[in-house]
Amino acid sequence: MKLKHTALWSGVVAAALLLTACGKSNSGSGSMSSSGMSSSTANTAQNGAWKTGLGVLTETTDDHRTGKINLVAAAVLLDGEGKIIDVTFDELESTISADGSGVLSMPTDYRTKRQKGDDYPLAAASGIKKGWTEQADAFADYLKGMTAEKVAKLETEEDGKPKDADLLSSCTIAIDGYRDAVAKACANAEALGAAKGDRVSLGIEAANASSDVTATDDKDVNAQVDVTIVALTTDSDGRVTSAIGDMAEPALTVMSDGNVMAPDAVKTKLEQGDSYGMRGASSLGKEWYEHSEGFCSYLKGKTAAEIAKLPADGSDADLAALCTIDVTALQKAAAKALEEAK
Repeated sequence: MKLKHTALWSGVVAAALLLTACGKSNSGSGSMSSSGMSSSTANTAQNGAWKTGLGVLTETTDDHRTGKINLVAAAVLLDGEGKIIDVTFDELESTISADGSGVLSMPTDYRTKRQKGDDYPLAAASGIKKGWTEQADAFADYLKGMTAEKVAKLETEEDGKPKDADLLSSCTIAIDGYRDAVAKACANAEALGAAKGDRVSLGIEAANASSDVTATDDKDVNAQVDVTIVALTTDSDGRVTSAIGDMAEPALTVMSDGNVMAPDAVKTKLEQGDSYGMRGASSLGKEWYEHSEGFCSYLKGKTAAEIAKLPADGSDADLAALCTIDVTALQKAAAKALEEAK
């Protein structure tokens, strides 16, 4: 992914790293940590603890009657010295279009690049004859042992591709977006229960969330894709040791003449923190990030099979005491992350 606003994101990541180093939050709320979670977990974490982090970057663009939504997510596991022990990332690309009558056309395939596997046709066109997953994993291996600061300083060419000759031998895709997402994940990382010997994985569940297909003079249409992301760590027995759940709701506006407009920025629900505005409507008096935190704490100690059996109707009393939001998409994203961890 070649982000159009790389300089902007680099500044955001740098600021996040600085705030993390100072032990402060970048969420705009004193009760929030940099990843959008409550500060209680961060305050009780001991120096030297292993940390799990999730970083999400979303870009939306428009060009007349066509618009694009690109989302990059990265998950990291850091050791007690802040070095990357394990890392993975993925990317979702969605293109929408409209005709002159304002009729919207949404994608039919919401798989990520990693989920597409060989269906993502890169290997044949690659100078090194490697597919996206192979090249992405080569970049991930290259990052292991680095600190967040070192990752953020990795140089790329103008097209986002690596400058390092050793890395280029195994990875020729644009890496600037992945680099920035990894640096952001490191800045967001918290001690949530991961330990030495664990591995990190990432799951993404995306779906069409558009409520209408035709814009009129009286009503524009939101071409929305809901993207749920879960980063988690597992131990040698395949049990979850830590988890982070987030969601982005990028939407393009389609007008009656078919023109498409993209928003200036898209924040995830964790990044929105208390400003998301759910607390007043919640029977538990909790904001979205707190519900997500509850769901993620519920996952700890469980295997993929146990999580798959979670009732979708909210009848599990233990989970209901922690979280009352619809967890269907979070459950599916967690399942995908656990499948990746195998």
